[in-house]
Amino acid sequence: MERILESISQGIITERELFNFIEDFPALLWRIDIIKNKIEYLNSYQIKGFGPKSGHILQNMDFSRNVILKEDIHLFLQFMRAMQHGETAATVFRVKLPEGGIVWIKVTGTANRKNPRYYLGYMLDVTDTVGIVQDIIDGETITEIMIEQVKNPVILIDTYDKTVLAQNRSARDLFCYSAKEFLKLNFSDLYHPSSEHFIHQIYEEIIFKKKWQGKLTFQRLKELPFMGSVVIRSLYFGGTRVFQISINDVSYDDKTFQKIQTGSPKKNGLKQLADKNYQKKLIRKLKYESDMSAILQTFLDNQYGHMNFDFIIYSDVYEKKNKVVVYTASKYPSTIQQGEVFSYEGTIAQNISRYNLDYLIVEDTFSSIKAIDWALFIPQGLMSYFAKPFFDRGIMRTVLVLCSRKKNIFSDDFLPEYELLYEPFLLGLTNWRKARRNKKV
Repeated sequence: MERILESISQGIITERELFNFIEDFPALLWRIDIIKNKIEYLNSYQIKGFGPKSGHILQNMDFSRNVILKEDIHLFLQFMRAMQHGETAATVFRVKLPEGGIVWIKVTGTANRKNPRYYLGYMLDVTDTVGIVQDIIDGETITEIMIEQVKNPVILIDTYDKTVLAQNRSARDLFCYSAKEFLKLNFSDLYHPSSEHFIHQIYEEIIFKKKWQGKLTFQRLKELPFMGSVVIRSLYFGGTRVFQISINDVSYDDKTFQKIQTGSPKKNGLKQLADKNYQKKLIRKLKYESDMSAILQTFLDNQYGHMNFDFIIYSDVYEKKNKVVVYTASKYPSTIQQGEVFSYEGTIAQNISRYNLDYLIVEDTFSSIKAIDWALFIPQGLMSYFAKPFFDRGIMRTVLVLCSRKKNIFSDDFLPEYELLYEPFLLGLTNWRKARRNKKV
């Protein structure tokens, strides 16, 4: 990219010439956001026989399974798995033309070196020059660290459940916990609640860039909060993937701490009161409700703040059985049956589990490559959604999804308002599951 920009600045090539090159390149160029499973096409190249639907080979799993030869489908699926893990890969497979006949398709992709969240690639017809190339990036070198030898506070947390795995003496002195007490903590017990709204973005950046650097506010046992310069790295420790949190430049300055507060105390107090009253109202409505359709309809009819959803989904997840059972409520006519079953493969639940996400926001389902978006959301006209997973004994059993027929409705900025639904929903879910157990008995 630097060379291209340098060539443009030196007049070797114009922006128009570069644009024409991309548009005329004999392959369909694309970019995928791995976290959001969103695909963008960078030119209008078309595969012979498929026309404007050429991109559906990558985007719609049902479409690809219908057109790719059964003998070759495993090659395509291997490439898609490599893409989901950000690995460089290439393969060739055969597809059936609508009018009959076969063409060979080559797909190649690799993670963006500058921003590994994005996966870049191309797809083209190679019928005249058939060949298969598969190249996967080297695995990371396992790194062992000796944190007790480090003078500044260092903490290791599990990447899956964010529990504390180890810490050095400086960390114990700073947070005022003993080594035994530390091992009972989660990372959320250490950072201040004011940091909650962007912790998800931090995890996201670490997953793809292997490092995050910035300032965080922490809370200590029976002591005032403090702010520190933090470096979080993703690495191996004892053969396990962990996040290493290093803290420097600790500040106890009250003025520094006050900078993280937003709005006047009076305004904050009124907002918190309104939030609590809304949540209490929902809890009262759902206290004795055990019908899932009625539970979801209650959320649909009693929205607050910036929620703005017109379709809501409860997904009952059974990963080992490879199925997700779906229940819904909608402001519009829906073709989804209560209790309809979908495959776990390609679902929101699988995507959240694979990347250990706290939640998932999709701004535009038509840019998605997840099978569930094409099987469930797009047919219902749903353009964007917010998904929140819930766990039972460490296993994901539930995903709550707020949906809209408009694009870009849901935002990280409104997360505190979405969170008001969690406690009432879990209450209704408990009632529903209890009623089902009693019915079976």
